[in-house]
Amino acid sequence: MLKGVDIGGSFIKVLWEDQRKEKHFIRDIKSDREKLLKKIKEVVLEGRPSGVGIAVAGFTSSGGKVFKSPNIPVLDGIDLAQLFSSEGIPVAIGNDVSLGAFGEWFFDHRQSEVLVLVAIGTGLGGGLVVEGRPFFGVCGSAMEIGHHIISKDGYPCNCGRRGCWEAYCSSYGLERIYRDLGGGELRDYRIAEKALEGDELALRAVERFKDFLITGLMNMVHIFNPDTVVLGGGVIENLKPLLRDIEERVKEVSVSLPASCVSVKFSSAGEFLGSRGALAFIKTRITDIKS
Repeated sequence: MLKGVDIGGSFIKVLWEDQRKEKHFIRDIKSDREKLLKKIKEVVLEGRPSGVGIAVAGFTSSGGKVFKSPNIPVLDGIDLAQLFSSEGIPVAIGNDVSLGAFGEWFFDHRQSEVLVLVAIGTGLGGGLVVEGRPFFGVCGSAMEIGHHIISKDGYPCNCGRRGCWEAYCSSYGLERIYRDLGGGELRDYRIAEKALEGDELALRAVERFKDFLITGLMNMVHIFNPDTVVLGGGVIENLKPLLRDIEERVKEVSVSLPASCVSVKFSSAGEFLGSRGALAFIKTRITDIKS
């Protein structure tokens, strides 16, 4: 049986072909390379799968090597394909949100010609599917849209640069916005809870977050002219009731032609967005891998 595995900053999440789900906590070992790799290998091989799709956060090549993972830096330089080369199990590896985008198309949006996924959690990632094919770019690192600049010399980003979209639209971005407005230290999910309760400062922080989100989405509409933009990830899930007007506001600031073609949806995959995409990827790749 096939399964999809999503390696994130806090959990490794697994979705089996029969829809069984697993979560493995790794935040306490994610700074220890040896322990983390041992855990990844254990989770991937558990249950004797017939094939595994692996989604990983960061700049990941088409061959399965992680060149840079801003939120899991101990994976930098790790060749995940090589890690499993002697195990006799077909493995397909890719960036978590690129695979997540393919999962959105594969399971929910087969009618879409051009689908863009924007996933916001610990960081911000993007994925693109064109006519049913995931777009990885030449080296496999396409759609790192979290690291396109939306404010020159702006907030510092976990990637080491300044002004990235992720620096504003991510868990730590929302926390920073709230802090800069005078709210002190508070976790992103608590900010969302306070905003939903009507707290004025939290609502101001969320509105500023939304302004940056809308700016980035406008850029995606102008660059890719998609028919479908899907929003997902933990931060989006927490803020969803406050984002109901997002399609209308993106269309208001976008040029009318691409705006007329696009619709903005929310992912139905929840926290298993990456693992579902990894499962879709191995389902379509396993025949090629075996041959």
